[in-house]
Amino acid sequence: MKTIKKICHILCAIAFSALFAVAFAYALRYIYLYYYKIDLFLPQTYAAISAYWNSGATLRGEDFLLLMGIFMAVPVNIVAWIIIFHMRFAPLITTPLGWLASLGIGEYKAPVINIKNLKVEEKKTLEQVVQERIDIEKKKNPQPDSGKFRQDIIEKIEEEKNNQN
Repeated sequence: MKTIKKICHILCAIAFSALFAVAFAYALRYIYLYYYKIDLFLPQTYAAISAYWNSGATLRGEDFLLLMGIFMAVPVNIVAWIIIFHMRFAPLITTPLGWLASLGIGEYKAPVINIKNLKVEEKKTLEQVVQERIDIEKKKNPQPDSGKFRQDIIEKIEEEKNNQN
């Protein structure tokens, strides 16, 4: 059991370290794009820095900060990985879940079933179920008897003919 915990801890540490490394690299990229107008992810950037250095350039204050930032990226990542490997991940993972739980989303509550109110009915055949359904539909939408309806129309037509004569 202890080895499983260690393996899980190492996997979490590797995942968080990778996330940190990617986030740190992109943060550095945007900082350098904003301040120095260079992209750290392009090989042409390093070729330009090398050509600038080989042409006999001297280090000014901003050049020193540029090179220091590039060279310090690796040690900062290593220190961050060491810190991440010594972290406890259970609180880190469960804290956002606790925040989501405290948002006021109600817990699921199952409907209460009272056994006393349940009715046990006898088994019905398909014909009985169909007939009950037909009876319910007839009560909802009563249809006039078509034979009687025709007879009424015939009587009204005959009365109108008699009244006209």
